[in-house]
Amino acid sequence: MTTTRHRLTMCKARLLWLVVFTLFSTVFVVYGQTALTEDIHNLNKATNVLDPANGSAVMVGGELWDSFKPPNTGAWYGEATEQLIGHTFRIGNFDRAWSTPTHMWPGGWNMGNYWAKDMYIAEYNPDATWNPAQIGGVNNPAYRAVAGGNYAFASFRTTVAGASDAARNYKRETKWVDANKRHHALYEAGWPTNIGVDVKVAIHQFSLNWNNINDFIIVEVTLKNTGSVDINGDGTVERTNNKINALVMSAGGEFMSSYYLVTSGGRGNAFGAKRVIGYIGDNDASGNPWDMMIGYPGESATGGKDMGLNAFPFRYYTDTWSAWSWLDAKRANGTTKTTIYGTHPVGDGAQRGWFTSAGQGRGLSVGASSFSNPKFLHTAAMGTWYKDGGKSRDATKFDLAPDPNFFLSGTTGNPTSFIPKPGPVTTATRPRGDRKLFSEEGTGAFEVPTYESWAKGFTGENNFDGDMFSGIGPFSLDVNEEITIVWAEVGGFRLEGVTNAMAAARWAYAKNYDLGFDYPAVPEVRVDNTLDKSTRVRWDNRANTGAGFAGYKVYRASQAKRVNFLEGGMRGLDNYWKNTTPGVTPATLLKAVNPNFAGQTFVSGIQGVPDSWGPYELIAVIPDAQKATYADNSATGYNYSYEDKTVELGFKYWYYVAAYTSGSYSMDHPAYGGTNAKTITSIETSNINRNGSTGLWENTYPFADLNTFYPKDAAGLKRMGAGFVVKSALADPAKLASGASKISVKPNPYKKKALFDSAVDAFDHKVTFYNLPPTAKITILDVSGQLIQEINFSSNDPNNGSTFWNLFSKDGVEVASGLYVYVVDYSGGQHVGYLSVMR
Repeated sequence: MTTTRHRLTMCKARLLWLVVFTLFSTVFVVYGQTALTEDIHNLNKATNVLDPANGSAVMVGGELWDSFKPPNTGAWYGEATEQLIGHTFRIGNFDRAWSTPTHMWPGGWNMGNYWAKDMYIAEYNPDATWNPAQIGGVNNPAYRAVAGGNYAFASFRTTVAGASDAARNYKRETKWVDANKRHHALYEAGWPTNIGVDVKVAIHQFSLNWNNINDFIIVEVTLKNTGSVDINGDGTVERTNNKINALVMSAGGEFMSSYYLVTSGGRGNAFGAKRVIGYIGDNDASGNPWDMMIGYPGESATGGKDMGLNAFPFRYYTDTWSAWSWLDAKRANGTTKTTIYGTHPVGDGAQRGWFTSAGQGRGLSVGASSFSNPKFLHTAAMGTWYKDGGKSRDATKFDLAPDPNFFLSGTTGNPTSFIPKPGPVTTATRPRGDRKLFSEEGTGAFEVPTYESWAKGFTGENNFDGDMFSGIGPFSLDVNEEITIVWAEVGGFRLEGVTNAMAAARWAYAKNYDLGFDYPAVPEVRVDNTLDKSTRVRWDNRANTGAGFAGYKVYRASQAKRVNFLEGGMRGLDNYWKNTTPGVTPATLLKAVNPNFAGQTFVSGIQGVPDSWGPYELIAVIPDAQKATYADNSATGYNYSYEDKTVELGFKYWYYVAAYTSGSYSMDHPAYGGTNAKTITSIETSNINRNGSTGLWENTYPFADLNTFYPKDAAGLKRMGAGFVVKSALADPAKLASGASKISVKPNPYKKKALFDSAVDAFDHKVTFYNLPPTAKITILDVSGQLIQEINFSSNDPNNGSTFWNLFSKDGVEVASGLYVYVVDYSGGQHVGYLSVMR
């Protein structure tokens, strides 16, 4: 075999003119958005060594992705040193590496909206000896001196009484309730707590994309008072027959629409715009308040009107919002559980939200650090019942006297002593000690303009100076009494998206998760390369017998294209599936850009990279009567296939097959207060089967291909729905030697931010070598003959004759701009080529 130096000598003459050309033509491409972000990003390319999910709920069966860590799966990073784990749920960011989704909408998009969210349960007992500083001369880990003995979190540790009972302490990873159909996903867990309350959780998600049904997650938390208090969690019960006096539940979150995730799963910062949180109390289409905590990306400076740019420096007009709300509290028999003051737990009809509490935790420990002070959290979670339980957003101004609008009397600081005024609650007598309807109290409620149809509530800018939060309660529980508290979170495009998603959540809950109609199963999908540089999308026939089945539609997203977010992107996610003509989503199906948006010049021409989230375009419609034309049983378990011949070699693609229907479908129900049409004559299954995905979590994100948990085999990649790379077929060595076939590389020249580059990692670049034989060695040299990298290629898959080079040297250094020689040795021959790199 010829030596590396000899190869260079043979081709040196052919190189000379290319070297001169390259020296004069090589340019350093500065892509605008990258120049803005790379200077300020602190890339955290953490590599995980432990599965961060570990029995937690990871919900990826709809368009909203999120993860919920109950305490019996272990502590999140902020509680790692605590003896008692105080959270009911850590929601996202368990490990400070965002290794599981953290309120990600749309699912699979790498831009985040929250640092994290949390849920806590706290109890107030008027007997201060209930939670003493010491028990038997040993410090009690449930006691906090700043809170005193009246307050405690419902906490867990592996030694707490009841923890050894598998019927009380369990976790069941997310599954499809209807495994064959994949319509309804469910997670379940349960655990005992130190205050004697057993917790059972059910988390629901739906895949149907009509009317935002796949844009919400509902959490049901069932609480049963066993009466047995093991306050320090050591396994010894200190009290029996204990009544729960004033239990509250709180949800809080640090809104942060200014980061993105890289291919390792770590975070990069992208600051530049206001992170806005607030509460919306305006009425829905049914005349009842929306009652939602909301977070959204604001403008860069007051009056700039360049809002809606998640991860602002990227200059993508995405305008993704998030929201949550308490839906209900009910007894075991399904009837309403009232607060200790005799009111509806939330507020019914026009009073929706009156009896829950909401605000911004400036000076209040109500979010990620809540475990340090259960009194503060408890106060804020029932703040509406106090004279000032968070209205001022200043803990030094707490006034724990009973709110004079609602109560006749009561002892300051003892919520169990408050006596309500007689008679029905009116606007004048509703409790108002929290922040949520501060617009009704005077001026200054909207510190940040909303630029949406929203006039009732409050807004504030979040600069890591206090979580947004809301709470429900207080409730009493007699021994053996059981209640279920219900909470929903949603994601969507602009205010309209999240309000319609919340309307869908309330509708689904009111119907006890029975949608009232049936529709076909989600088809099982597989994508293959062909020998003709095309792709073949396969699917099975399980949908054929589904109710209302009328045919199939095939969709595609591709990194061979860019996405202009101002002209499409998130604007089409709610309605693109209504398209019936192959091609890009028609403008009539796109949601409107905010009419107050004034950043068109700033974002003009800026394009992003599609990924597993989309945007999807329709490429084929196959009516029931024509499906036999696509019959293909050549792959076991699959009955149909569609060949996509309009693909680009080396690029990632995502395909999904939807079963569509003909029939009558209705959301005409009093619980639905959205603005969408309540009836429709055709629906279809969603994109959860993209590239064969199961619709369940596969240890990391589809874009995180440098993460430890990224699948290493084809089966795992399929379960995840990872991007499918179009590859050339294996080349015949004899044809290569004769010149009938030729090994090549693309793109050539390579330019920074080429289409091949990662959508989520500024340091991930690559080129692809294609038309390779079954075995080959690729040697890459610089023009001086120095060895840069060696790649050993081997494939026994006739559809795979391609491989990538990440443009790093063997020493782990990114290669510089210039001309490179690649030499491919294979059985029976050798090929020499040239690659130009332009940074």
